[in-house]
Amino acid sequence: MRGLGRLRIPAPAGAAIVVLGALAVLVVGGWALSGPASEWVDQAPANIATARRKLRELGRPLDRLTAAAEGTPAVNPPAAAPNAPAPPTPPPAQSLFAQLLGRATTVVAGLLEVIVLVYLMLAAGSMLFRKLVKLLPAPDDLRTATDILNRTELIVANYLTVTALINVGQGLAVGLAMWAIGMPDPFIWGVVTFVLEFIPYLGGAIIVGLLLIDGFSVFPGLGRVLLAPAIYLVISMLQNNVVSPYVYGNRLKLNPLAVMIFVLFWWFIWGIPGVFLAIPIAATLKVLGDQVPGLSPLGELLGE
Repeated sequence: MRGLGRLRIPAPAGAAIVVLGALAVLVVGGWALSGPASEWVDQAPANIATARRKLRELGRPLDRLTAAAEGTPAVNPPAAAPNAPAPPTPPPAQSLFAQLLGRATTVVAGLLEVIVLVYLMLAAGSMLFRKLVKLLPAPDDLRTATDILNRTELIVANYLTVTALINVGQGLAVGLAMWAIGMPDPFIWGVVTFVLEFIPYLGGAIIVGLLLIDGFSVFPGLGRVLLAPAIYLVISMLQNNVVSPYVYGNRLKLNPLAVMIFVLFWWFIWGIPGVFLAIPIAATLKVLGDQVPGLSPLGELLGE
């Protein structure tokens, strides 16, 4: 918006360009992923059922050991009578993809709300900035308050850009690893990794769970089933303990406990959008706490 303002483009027109441009990128990206993603989502119920069946099979030896330890015989499912009528066939369950499409109205309405809100915030950005400068608990010199806000914006923007680049690298590594071990749709796994890695801790747990479910439906043995989540965990540990400390340095370190509390809090307040916005909000408050004396307790609480 500031770049378009330097080109003497009015704020309403600049906000429209930014919002429509971002929307076009999302539409093109969603259209490119719609084919493999819809097939993957449509197969999810069958994959979950297969994972449950194989987990029950793996648990049978444990059930026998438990029954032997308790001195009770293991319960086997009753055999069906030879002339017993076949149980009625249940009606075909609606596919997960069809269920998601059934909620399209709610999704579209929420998306329109976000688009309108983002447009209004961008169009009124300079006004909000000026008001925030007046409200900021800084010295009387407004120039100092402006510098603080500009520096905060720059630090947080750089932090999010570096995070996005790290997630791109991790997504490529996971996608290549899934392709190497024979997992279906490795490109989808790379995209899922890139998106969910913006959610600390919870995103990684979701990826491990999805890999386990898909692995049970693809591989026959338990060893190969566990191979995919094990590879992801190795890549994730290398990223967290080698790549991230080297790239971030001491520029912006957040307390892991505070990060988790922020994620859970904003998840409770805003749902999925709140999960993705939790880290930008925490990073912004951390930088403001480091620069504004009145907010120093907040910076100390969020920092390592």
